[in-house]
Amino acid sequence: MLAEVFAWLLTPASLDARRTGHLAAAVSLWSRARRCHADWSDHEARCHAVVDRAVEATARRRTCLVLGSGLMRDVSLPRLAAAFETVILVDVVHLWPIRLAARRHAGVRLVDLDITGTTDLLLGRATGIADVLARFRADPAIDLVISANCLSQLALLPVARSRKASALVRLRFPDLGRRIVEGHLEALRRFSARVCLLSDDEGLDLGPQGEILDRYDLLDGVRLPPADDDWDWTLAPLGEVARDRAIVHRAHGFADFHAADARFRSAG
Repeated sequence: MLAEVFAWLLTPASLDARRTGHLAAAVSLWSRARRCHADWSDHEARCHAVVDRAVEATARRRTCLVLGSGLMRDVSLPRLAAAFETVILVDVVHLWPIRLAARRHAGVRLVDLDITGTTDLLLGRATGIADVLARFRADPAIDLVISANCLSQLALLPVARSRKASALVRLRFPDLGRRIVEGHLEALRRFSARVCLLSDDEGLDLGPQGEILDRYDLLDGVRLPPADDDWDWTLAPLGEVARDRAIVHRAHGFADFHAADARFRSAG
């Protein structure tokens, strides 16, 4: 608990990131990742393997863009820094562990950005959702884009905050969660670079004997194409959130999201 308090106090973060709860969420995730290291190791290894395939298939390696970079546990920063001239890590908050790791590589840049484009909307400074990834799509040097296990998380804080926003926001965006998920996938489709997508889409609450207590959709009804690889991620083992309940997410990896999405659309 003390480590979390110090991380919250000492992490360079904007006032917006503190007001919207993104800093607190990042610190909480960092703390859980430390506690659940053993349970997350297979998930992280599977993610690394998908990213490795994407990197190997990327002929030109000038810039790699990582969206929802977080702590870079599911994506290897040393691997990307060795493969690309420049690596851009994009997230609302960059905690000290990743800031220190980034300093070890000359070509790594950190960009603080809410990739949902909803911050100004929810803080009353705009009336719509911003296209915040347009500036990256305009960069012809970006050869690989990685969406790093953020798709199912993007809408959580904005949806929670929207309940406290003005009636106009709630009226205009009653389906805010789904719009954020669909908006991120559409933004990925609009990149001309290769896109690697890591995402979970279904959650299960399991009892002590592995029985299913609850099953829930993580993407607000949005369907993903068939993936290159699928696996179960023990997000929270027994005792992490409750003594008699574990949380397992169904995870997927796309080394070439454009190709998977094209097949999915043509089949549908």
